[in-house]
Order: sequence, then C-alpha cells, then structure tokens
Amino acid sequence: MTKTAVNVQRRARVRRVKFGDVVITAPAPQRALIKANIAQSTKALARAAKRLSKPGVVIRAKKGIPLFSLDSEDPDVVIRTLDGKTERGQLVDGIFQAIA
Repeated sequence: MTKTAVNVQRRARVRRVKFGDVVITAPAPQRALIKANIAQSTKALARAAKRLSKPGVVIRAKKGIPLFSLDSEDPDVVIRTLDGKTERGQLVDGIFQAIA
C-alpha cells in the first residue's frame, strides 16, 4: 500500500464585522492571543471594580460655578451650592429659583 501526499490548503479563519453599509474583513485572532487579552481585561476590570464599588462622585467646587444635587428627603427640591452658600429651590425652565 502506498501513501499519496495530498496537498491540503487550510483556509484561514476570517471574521467579518458590519457597520451600516461597511463590511470589514480580517483574519481571526489566534486562540493564544484571545486568552492573553481575556487575562489582561480581567485584571483591568478587577482594578476598576475597586474604584467603581465606592459610592458617589467627587466633584470639586470652583468659584462662580454652582453644584446641584437633589434633596434626599424630597426629590422635587434641588440643592444649589455656590461660593459656599447653600440654597434649596427648584429648576423652572432650566433656571434655579430659590424657595423662600
């Protein structure tokens, strides 16, 4: 029995991504690259999760620029802090009006 050499050409895996009418075709990444990227993104997510798990956002006050927040007891009331002065009020047509 004789063995015959057969020339088999493997087609490279191709990925297609469509954005509207534009189609981008590129070779698929190798499995090792995918695994490495997953490991890197998992580490990055772990770092980000530490910061995202802390509630609230820190906004630094600047002179002449008001900071607005909602009253925790009455969500219809807006609290404005401007240059060290805090006022309660409402936004009417986008303009703050203090409650007397």
